[in-house]
Amino acid sequence: MLAFLIYVGKVAVALAVFYMFYRLLLRKETFHRMNRIVLVGSMVLAFVIPLCIITIHRPMVMDAQPLEQTLAVAAPASEGIAPAAEASHPWWPAALAILYFAGVVFMLARVVISILSIRRIVRRGQLVSEEDGCNIIVTGADIDPFSWMKYIVLSTKDWEGEHTPIITHEKAHIGYKHSVELLAVNVLSAFQWFNPVTQMLRSDLQEVHEYEADDAVLRSGANLKEYQYLLIRKAVSKSGYSVANSFNHSILKNRITMMSKSKSPLKRGLRVLWVFPLVCLAVGLQAQTVYVQQDKDSEKIVSAEPDGIVLTVSVDKNGNGVVSCDGKDMAISDVAEYIRGLDLPIPGTTVHIAAASNIPMGFIIDVKDQLREARTLKVKYVSPTGSDDVIRYMPPMPKKTEKKAKRYPDELLPGVDRENIFIVRINSLDKYFFGNAVGVDDEDMVKRGKDFLEERGANAVFSLMCDRGTSYGAYYHIQSLLIRVYSELRNQKAQALYGKSLAELSPEELEAVYKIYPITISESN
Repeated sequence: MLAFLIYVGKVAVALAVFYMFYRLLLRKETFHRMNRIVLVGSMVLAFVIPLCIITIHRPMVMDAQPLEQTLAVAAPASEGIAPAAEASHPWWPAALAILYFAGVVFMLARVVISILSIRRIVRRGQLVSEEDGCNIIVTGADIDPFSWMKYIVLSTKDWEGEHTPIITHEKAHIGYKHSVELLAVNVLSAFQWFNPVTQMLRSDLQEVHEYEADDAVLRSGANLKEYQYLLIRKAVSKSGYSVANSFNHSILKNRITMMSKSKSPLKRGLRVLWVFPLVCLAVGLQAQTVYVQQDKDSEKIVSAEPDGIVLTVSVDKNGNGVVSCDGKDMAISDVAEYIRGLDLPIPGTTVHIAAASNIPMGFIIDVKDQLREARTLKVKYVSPTGSDDVIRYMPPMPKKTEKKAKRYPDELLPGVDRENIFIVRINSLDKYFFGNAVGVDDEDMVKRGKDFLEERGANAVFSLMCDRGTSYGAYYHIQSLLIRVYSELRNQKAQALYGKSLAELSPEELEAVYKIYPITISESN
């Protein structure tokens, strides 16, 4: 609901900006049709532009070496974000929404009542059809002439008098479809009922309609002075129907002045071109930056077949590490030179590392060192391949056999509060330890990881460590579990804050959840 209220506010601001453009540059000019387009277009654009959001994706880069860069990204998200996540839903957005929609209903009801009143007059009046298909309704009611859609309504007194200029005037309203524009603007104005700009814009639109209809009367051959005297005699409007065009619209002085005014030079009409940079600016201000959390070394786990550079790591018969790329085999020590020789955008290029499940992480670490030397710092892991899919994970252990894992020094991650670090270590036997205890199973690790992340919020750092003998499959598996921790907790937070799943959130809502739980996984070897 808060997001909708923000949208309504953006519409109000956009409408004020566009209307100010019209008042300053175009209002006094004689380009009546263009001014109509600008006024109606301003109303429509004001509602559309806040929905035209340009999303700029920027990487929220994580780097384990040095980790200070990771925390520099994560720290801003913790300022003022985590406490809000824990707060209960405020009452005022709901109260404002109720007030807003009550106003909308009231204004729409007025429009409907106005239409029904006109229809009642049309039904009760006497229909006079002219040869050109114009429908004139003559009524005994004491009203001033007005037109609505295909009908012209006159009192009996006006019909029996000199009514030719009046009919010509109202036919112009019908021909230009002014009633359709007024109806559209009235309906849209109902959704901005609190905004005084809508009243001013609607009044100016009616003014332009009168200018255009007056011009049609004069072009038909009517005498200027006689027509102006007719307007003066009917200076007080009595129709009161917001969706109708009244012959006696109460802008008499402006209408008489506009009739006597010389046509504006064409070059002044070019002022309308300023609307294009104005629209571009409005759309640009709507642009939002979505930070995509990613680790420079392990920014994302890739399950599908990757595009781009793929380095496949294997072991030859002599136990040496070998890297294959596009059919070319090379020693690990040659990777940096090979990457530099490709003359690719650096550091924009992402390199995918693929390996069988049983390949030791020592070889993967050496490949990553080569990539750092080549300044290619974005690495994605590909799902393990090969026949050896059985990984030596630690079997479940009874509670009584749990033991403390190795304690790491407080200076392990400089500048990071030790209480905000959740260490996950995988040894050469593919056994993993997390926190200060031996892991029992995957579900236990996910649960403890979620508890830790929920408690620490944006300050939480998961430090993933492995031995050189750790298998690639085990490392990939643990990294998948850490990603799952973030994914599940983000979904829970999305449900708690917005009542929707993560996939259903708007870009603004998604970014808010991401800021609460930014992915911060440090890789250390």
